Amino acid sequence: MGGQRQWLPLRVNQAGVMPIIFASSLLLLPYFILSQLAQVWPESSVMAVIVDAFNPGSSGFVYNLSYIIMIYFFCYFWTAITFNPKDMSDNLKDMGSFIPGYRPGARTAAHLEQVMTRVTYVGAAFLAIIAVIPTIISTTLTNNDFRTAQFFGGTGLLIIVSVALDLVQKIDSHLIMRNYPGLLDADD
Repeated sequence: MGGQRQWLPLRVNQAGVMPIIFASSLLLLPYFILSQLAQVWPESSVMAVIVDAFNPGSSGFVYNLSYIIMIYFFCYFWTAITFNPKDMSDNLKDMGSFIPGYRPGARTAAHLEQVMTRVTYVGAAFLAIIAVIPTIISTTLTNNDFRTAQFFGGTGLLIIVSVALDLVQKIDSHLIMRNYPGLLDADD
């Protein structure tokens, strides 16, 4: 119908917290291997420097840079797995919708892929900042324990908010399914 406005919801952070979980888990592997090698060669000062560079509790540039790179990689990887622009383009085409300026089909899918690449870049930057800030604050500004900063850091808060929003959405969908007013509906 003429005069209607429609929108296509694309999430800025399509991957959620998964890139942070994968990156932190994989970054423990080099630290573990290098610390075991440092025990084999305890007199090597070079090995001690390398182990300290990959220590999650240190404010090492190598650890933080590796963490950010892995977060970006896993953001793009997870988005590529979960977001299929061809299916979305086909769904739009089947419903008779289109993106103004782009033909339905392959051009719409290419445009959606380009938009998601740009949006994922911003979402990955957000996740990287959320993940690295507690490490930097705990090691440089305050002398708190690294584990405390990680526990109360942005990643834990992001997980709590995600779970709470998902819970509210599921409760709301069950209420609406049983013909009750939704949890999020405003009372007039």
